[in-house]
Amino acid sequence: MRVAIINNTRPTSHYGCLMVMKNLEALLKQQGVEVLWTWPVSVDWRKHKEKISAMPKVDAVIVNGEGTIHHGPRRWQAQALAEFVDYAHNVLNLPAFLINTTLYANEDSLYEYIQRFNSIYVRDRSSFETLQTKKIESQYVPDMTFALKPSSSYQPSKEILVVDSVMQTDVPKLKTFSKKNQADYCSMIVARPSNYSFWKRPRRFLIETFKWAVKEKKRSLNPSDFEAELTKYRLVVTGRYHTVTMCLKNRIPFVALESNTPKISFLLKEVFGDTSRVISTDQLQNLELSQWNVFSKEELLAIDLFIEKAINMNAKMIEEIINDID
Repeated sequence: MRVAIINNTRPTSHYGCLMVMKNLEALLKQQGVEVLWTWPVSVDWRKHKEKISAMPKVDAVIVNGEGTIHHGPRRWQAQALAEFVDYAHNVLNLPAFLINTTLYANEDSLYEYIQRFNSIYVRDRSSFETLQTKKIESQYVPDMTFALKPSSSYQPSKEILVVDSVMQTDVPKLKTFSKKNQADYCSMIVARPSNYSFWKRPRRFLIETFKWAVKEKKRSLNPSDFEAELTKYRLVVTGRYHTVTMCLKNRIPFVALESNTPKISFLLKEVFGDTSRVISTDQLQNLELSQWNVFSKEELLAIDLFIEKAINMNAKMIEEIINDID
């Protein structure tokens, strides 16, 4: 069996996206499924229909929703992913499966497309409930970063790591916190010249190229290496959803600023039943580190239960998709 993956997020050089793709391809391979081709996140497929039609024949397409389908249709990425279902059905004559997605703040017109996917798997209860209100059938399956067990063990030797945020207004505040607490700081996106087009964003391209050449040329693009780096710290402070998922699966204490949608809060409510580890920027300035740099017994138990469930549910999702294709 052969499939194509739409919304390959690897080109972003984002550790969370890299791990999602790595885990998805690993689960498919375990089931004897070959990923024959992918379509990148940053390219609007609607402008390249002839190229897609000329791609090698596959048995199905899997659309990786991730954090893309929100605030549509004003965001072309959200609208494009939703619209792919009709192209898959009507032009490619293939079933289409939407997986690993958060749906947030979309207009009703977008859900007209969403409902036509053969199967829909969302990564938070809020998205599941949104679809329920619209009488669209779906299943809840935790984020794909949880699909496989980590390769590192938690053995902290350093105090604090600060990881950036997708919210650019929060980045200076995280950097200030880092300096104030003499903490290490890094971005979850690895600087690479290929992250930006010179013709579309020349200034950003030059900044990224300089950062790559001076600081990050030797920085690994393997997401497992980033996870291993996280395990060295007693506390991680971040605004990144996938930093939080990696902290959870490695049992690393953390606090988080909310992302561009409430997806971190959705996740922590699922794991712990509350969102106490999501803090405001005001709380960040006066953070009592000793309050957060250990997990309680109750938290550890909740994490263990969630991780076991997440691994099993992701495996079952892939099995169901394969059975549906057959």
